[in-house]
Amino acid sequence: MKYLIIGASAAGINAAKELRKLDNSAEITIISKDEKVYSRCMLHYLIAGERDVEELKFITDDFWEQYDINWINDQEVVDVQVEDNQVKLSDDSQHNYDQLLIATGSTPFLPPIDNLDQGQEVFGLRNLEDAEEIEELGTEIDKAVVIGAGLVGVDAAIGLNELGVDVSIVELGDRILPQQLDEEASARYQSRFNEAGIQTITNRSAQKLVIDEQNHVQGLKLDNGKELKTQLVIVATGVKPNTNLVADTPINIDQGIIVDEYQQTAIDNIYAAGDVCQSEEVFSDELTLTPIWPLAVKQGKIAARNMVGQKEEITENFAYQNSMRFLDLSAITYGLVNVDNDDYRVYISQDKDNYKKLILKDNQLRGAVFVGDIDNSGVYGKLIKEEINLSNKLDKLFQLSYGDFFEEEPNGQFVY
Repeated sequence: MKYLIIGASAAGINAAKELRKLDNSAEITIISKDEKVYSRCMLHYLIAGERDVEELKFITDDFWEQYDINWINDQEVVDVQVEDNQVKLSDDSQHNYDQLLIATGSTPFLPPIDNLDQGQEVFGLRNLEDAEEIEELGTEIDKAVVIGAGLVGVDAAIGLNELGVDVSIVELGDRILPQQLDEEASARYQSRFNEAGIQTITNRSAQKLVIDEQNHVQGLKLDNGKELKTQLVIVATGVKPNTNLVADTPINIDQGIIVDEYQQTAIDNIYAAGDVCQSEEVFSDELTLTPIWPLAVKQGKIAARNMVGQKEEITENFAYQNSMRFLDLSAITYGLVNVDNDDYRVYISQDKDNYKKLILKDNQLRGAVFVGDIDNSGVYGKLIKEEINLSNKLDKLFQLSYGDFFEEEPNGQFVY
């Protein structure tokens, strides 16, 4: 059996490992446009000089030999020829497959800002080359602007700040990390960023990139007329799945490649996993994009099992967990972080150093926010995932532990 995987990040690498585990005689090939395997989640460490390229790897040095995988790097798949079960690469070579996994990830989305696509010092932060160029520029410049205050934008801002660059973050929403944190949790981080010298500008949008005759970045104009002087702009306003390679095929695409509960596309022997795919989220009836590393790993493994014929469903896409640590402040969130109707009950416990928020509906936990003290927070993630009824625990919601959910049977055995 010939298995072909496009993409060498979380989904692709873990799918390959699973395939080798399940099929010892298989021919497994990974094709990637990257020359190295690295974690995109850690690129900000490279910017700050805290890690080198080798320390961004999440595979061992002997990975390819250990798993007997053929790796074609520095090549991009430009066409998937569904009828012929083969793909065409940027060097015009073609490779056949019996089963194909598309794990091509995503690329930064560039918002419609005047001149943004012309500025020489404008970057996303999605690949190694971006991070290396940002790191080099960061040692030469005084000012930088990050557009977007999500996890990628905040990571980039902190990395530049640690290089001594004067950084400003521009966020369209009313707070930083708007998708991950509620207003109070965000405010606690924003206070630390301001103390560290990172300016946070919320409720503002960028309108125009100011460039000189050679397209070098000079500044960024905001919607209120103010111009931020800068020599570097990092765009962190979201991503778009890399679906171009299947645009002219029968594979269904909405925002990403649509897959079912088996990670299978509309074509029987073609699967997709990770940022590039769009699946039916078990917690809603909507098709949703879920670009989170642990879920990409899980989707890659499930895809591999189905590629070898095991027919295994992804039982849940429990992807809505975020953990972070910025400027010595830790936070973890599960599920909903904000609600705006009376169907939910919100419980809050806070002091100077810590903030905890629990969101319940029908006596089941639907969301949790922990800032500062995150010990024991995993219990609450499990409660959401398992949809545990907490009607008899409402008087001790912030003191729950795994021990509260074990019972002793007559034979002395403990059960969950």
